[in-house]
Amino acid sequence: MKLLAIASFAALALLVGSASASSSTRTTGRIVLGMNHFCLTPGPNGGGKVPVDCGKGEIAVIDANGTGLRVLTHDKVTETSPAWSPNHEQIAFIKPKAPPSTSDQIWVMNADGSHQHALTHFTTAPQLWGDPMITDLSWSPDGQELVFAAWPNSQGGVEQLFTLSLRTHAVRRLTNLPKGATEPRWSPDGRWIAFVAQAAGDHIYLLSTRTHRAHAVGKATGLCIAWSPDSKQLVFNGGGKLELVNTAGTHYRSLRVDGDQSSWSPDGRWIVFASGDYVKEIRPDGQGLRHILYITSQKGSNFEPNW
Repeated sequence: MKLLAIASFAALALLVGSASASSSTRTTGRIVLGMNHFCLTPGPNGGGKVPVDCGKGEIAVIDANGTGLRVLTHDKVTETSPAWSPNHEQIAFIKPKAPPSTSDQIWVMNADGSHQHALTHFTTAPQLWGDPMITDLSWSPDGQELVFAAWPNSQGGVEQLFTLSLRTHAVRRLTNLPKGATEPRWSPDGRWIAFVAQAAGDHIYLLSTRTHRAHAVGKATGLCIAWSPDSKQLVFNGGGKLELVNTAGTHYRSLRVDGDQSSWSPDGRWIVFASGDYVKEIRPDGQGLRHILYITSQKGSNFEPNW
């Protein structure tokens, strides 16, 4: 998870743009995303004010056309990594450590924000976990597990991949790479977990859920990966631009737009992504770029839209 600074809810402006004239081509559904309002504090040595996370980040949902904004969480910590369950009835997210807790925890809530509860209680098993810091979440296509990346404790080390059973809450370690793994994304067909291997210059790998062996996706390097609904392509941030690659790593396409933290629409017709103050969408062929959400404040932006 690459958290971006976020802006004030009060400064919100929703843009439908040209989509209103072509609503028949617009994908329906809802997008879950993070929103934040950073606080300004004096900089070092009497310098100008700098933004800091002061726990005002929340999880929100919007309709795919950019309307119907609804904030789902209301507390004093900044939740991250919102992810729809496969049936779109629940949202998993990471709730960061806050006193008296010293560990990040994985939470889940209903799609309307009700029944928010923790799935993990890692401080109850310090002999196994210490104080883990969690960074990314992704559901298995059957909705029975979550894969996540975490530092096993707050004393350093490297990130590794783990799975969490929603039925038993049991945690299983998937990787033990010397320099770590992050950004796991479960393929819709269930065959693969894509991840970024930090030891290889952010190289993209596929981990087989059957054999537990991993292989590189050609020469693809980047961050913020997301699967196409047919499990045949990945979109990622390659040096600041959105790029596509097939799972064999043999065919690449640049969408020629600056973007980050992308997610495919369920029907495969659109890719939603964060870009500065905007949430935008674009077709996989690089056409039809348009804005969904815009925040005018200079204090930040939206983060991690998930369709």
